[in-house]
Parts: sequence; structure tokens; C-alpha cells
Amino acid sequence: MKELGKDKALIINTIASFVTFVVGLGIAFFFTPFLTDTVGEEAYGFVSLGNNVINYITILTVALNSVAGRFITIEYHQGKKKEANEYFSSVLMANIAIIPVILAVAVPVILNAEKLLDIPVELEESVKLLFFFILFNFIITLISTVYNVATFITNRLYLSSIANIVTALLRVFLMCLLFGMLPPNVAYIGIVTCICTFVGLVMNMYYTRLLVPDIRLKKCYVHWIKVKELISAGMWNSISRLSQVLSDGLDLVITNIWISAYLMGELSIAQQIPTYISTLTNTLINLFSPNLTMYYAKDDTEAVVKELKLSMKFSSFFVNIIFCILVIFGKYFMQLWVPNQDVNLIYSLLVVIMMSLLVSGVTTSLNNVFLVTNRLKVNSIFWLIISFTNVLLVFIFLNTTSLGIYAVAGVSKVTGILGNLIFVPLYACKCLKIKWNTFYPIIFRYIGTTFIMMIVFFGIKRLYVLPINWITFFVVCVIAGFAGCIVNFFVLLNHTERSIMKNKIMARVRK
Repeated sequence: MKELGKDKALIINTIASFVTFVVGLGIAFFFTPFLTDTVGEEAYGFVSLGNNVINYITILTVALNSVAGRFITIEYHQGKKKEANEYFSSVLMANIAIIPVILAVAVPVILNAEKLLDIPVELEESVKLLFFFILFNFIITLISTVYNVATFITNRLYLSSIANIVTALLRVFLMCLLFGMLPPNVAYIGIVTCICTFVGLVMNMYYTRLLVPDIRLKKCYVHWIKVKELISAGMWNSISRLSQVLSDGLDLVITNIWISAYLMGELSIAQQIPTYISTLTNTLINLFSPNLTMYYAKDDTEAVVKELKLSMKFSSFFVNIIFCILVIFGKYFMQLWVPNQDVNLIYSLLVVIMMSLLVSGVTTSLNNVFLVTNRLKVNSIFWLIISFTNVLLVFIFLNTTSLGIYAVAGVSKVTGILGNLIFVPLYACKCLKIKWNTFYPIIFRYIGTTFIMMIVFFGIKRLYVLPINWITFFVVCVIAGFAGCIVNFFVLLNHTERSIMKNKIMARVRK
């Protein structure tokens, strides 16, 4: 296939990523209220809980898979095709080899789930089926992981987005089919997810054959020494994943066991939109990962820093608009989206969960530094300490205050803000051996811009006197979004960046 230029690749990848995000958000938008009304908020809460439990298993597998893309890409761009094939084949076979171990541990746990969790008696059978299908989906994902590297190597991430769109639309069709023709059962969500993930695997296998035909699974390329090398490099990512589980992944488990299954369901609804925003942020940041890896492989630190700054501005330009809309207009959204739920509680939890975006919306890009430079140890240990602190603080607050579910949802967000504001920028600079405050001007500019935008949006809200319905809400969000773009253009971007953007827009218009 013909190679894309850097700017063209970024534009195409960005458009495809946004389409994927909108489709995924649309599915959540329409199906969440339908599912909570059909199977109940308690049953729906177990979907998120099951996915969180799977994240516990990924602690074991992330050491191998998280760095595989980096190693394969660097070897490939350095012309070492044999070594790239060795990493590819070794990772795939190692993932297949670990499946029996996962099944041996997970199956007994699922069969005895009612002894470990607060599951209503009438939901026991369907919840166990759901957990089994979520487990099978993880196994398919484990096999497919290494096939995702083809679009990364060639910087054709838009093809992955196309695969995601196809599977998302398939998910809509299958969900409508099952819930429309059969009695409601939360297990259908797991069945549909398995089918869609398998289709995604087939598409990514095709992309691998099309984009990098010289990368193939061959027995002669399987070397367990390569697996050991990858695990050694990626073990700190496993520590990081453990940190994420302790900080965020235990929220629903703690709520289910120590508070109630009902509040777990409400919290899972509140987490829906922030989860999609986090996905969007990571998707936008990942658009820059191929170039960052390539520049670092060529030992071009100046280009790496330039690409990081562009990534920070690019992701934050969109994230703070969504953040401000949800904080200022989020209650209206919840009233329209899930009117049969406790809107005030869900909106309050939404605001608490969204707090971390005040900093992470711009600093998340810097996490790429630790992977690209293979300096994961200190970062992982730092967040592990923070995570244990989070769990300790949550239990202290649950036993000594009346904060309840707000303590579960909010503690990790506060510590996350501090970590992303202080540690991440400083250590990223240390890894790149550049001046310690290189990224702080962008960070503080983003925070200041976000507060200005919130004031502007609050002013728009004061003028929002029309009846609350989807049409008026959409119109107000469009107006606010346009105002947010103007604020970002004049406040977030500097003079040079504004000139570059203006020139590129004018060039497109003239065409």
C-alpha cells in the first residue's frame, strides 16, 4: 500500500478515531438506559464489574503484551525483519500457552461467584453466564493483541478504527436482535462482545497480511528467550496495571461488597461517559505513538519533544471542551439520558470522577515517554505506592466518615491529580534528559484555559431558559462546543500555533 505523509496520516487517523468514538458513544448513549430499564441497574452493574475483574487478569499478561508493539516496531523500522518476526511469533505463542492457566483459575471463581459477591438470587445464573462470556472475550483479545501491531508499524491506525466501527455496528445489530427476540438477559451483552471481538481479530489478521506481509507466525521464529526479554522489559507495566486496578478497578467491587449492589449499578452508569472520554484521550494520544517510537529509534530527542508537545495540545484541545460541557450541563444530560435513575446522585458521581481530567487531559501524553524510552520502573513503583494509599484512604473514609460512595469514587481522582501534576512531567523530562520544566507551560495553560471555558459555559447555562429536551440540549452543546473551540484557539494555542492552524485551514479551503 502507498505510504501516507505524516500530516495526511494524522488527519485520516484522527477522523477515523473520532468516528469510532462517536459510534461507541452512541451505542452507550442508546443502550445504557435501555439495558438499565430492561435488566435493571443492578444487573447492568455486573457488566462493568466483570470487565473490571478481567483487568485483574491482565496484570499477568500485560508484562508481555504492553511492550511487544514497541519491540516489533523498532526492529522493523531498523530493518531487522528477522528479529521483528521472532518477537511477533514468540508473543503470539506465549499468549496461547497461558490460556489454560487462566481458565484453570477463572472457571472455579466464576462458578462460585455468588459466594464472593453480593449477587441477587434471581440474577445468579445470568451473571455467571455473563462472566463466562467476558472471560472468553478476554481470551480472544489475548490472541488478537499482537495482530494490532500491523497498523501501528505502518501508521495506518485508521484501519484499526474501521475495524472498530464495523464491530460496533455489528454489536448494535446483535444486541437489537437478541433483546428484541428473546427474554431479557444480561448475558447477551457478553455473547455479543465475544462475537464482535472475534470479527475484529479476523480483520486485524487480514491487515497484518496486507500491511506487513513479511511479518508471519512461524515455528522457527518462536524463541522463549524473546518472551523472557519482553516480560523483563514489561514487568513494570504489570505493576502499573496493578496500580490502575487498585486505584480504579476496585471501585465497583468495594461498592458491591461494602456498600450495596444498587449503588454499584449507579456508579457504573456514572463511569460510562468518563470511560469513553478516557478512551478518546488515549486514542488521540496513540495517534502520535508511531512517530514517537520512530523518532526515538533514530535518537532524535528534539523531534520526540516536539511530537509530545503537539500531542499534548492536540488531545487537550478536545478533552477540555467535553469536560466543561459535562461538568456544566451534565445534570441536564442525565435527566434526559437515564430519567428513571437517581439523577442527582449519578451527576454528582460524574463530576467527582471527571475531576482528574483537569490535569490528565493534558499530561496523559507524557506516559508514552516511559514506554518509548523503556524507563518504566520508577513510574510503576510511584503509582503502585499511590494506589495502595488510595485503597487505605478509601477504607479509612468508609469507616470514619459518611462519604460512602463518594469516597470510593473520589479518592483516586484527587491523588491522580497530584501525581499527574507533579511526578509525570518531571520524570518524563528526566527520561528524555531535557530541562525539568519543559512541559509545565503547556500544562498550566491547559488548566487556565479550562477554567476560563467553564466560566464561559456557565454564562451560556444562565441563558439556557428553554424547556429541557434533546433538541434544545443538543443546540446548547453545539453553541458551547463552538465557544470552547474559540477559547482554545485564542487561549490554549500560542501565536505560532494559531498561525499554523490558520494557514492549514486556508490551504484546505483554497483546494
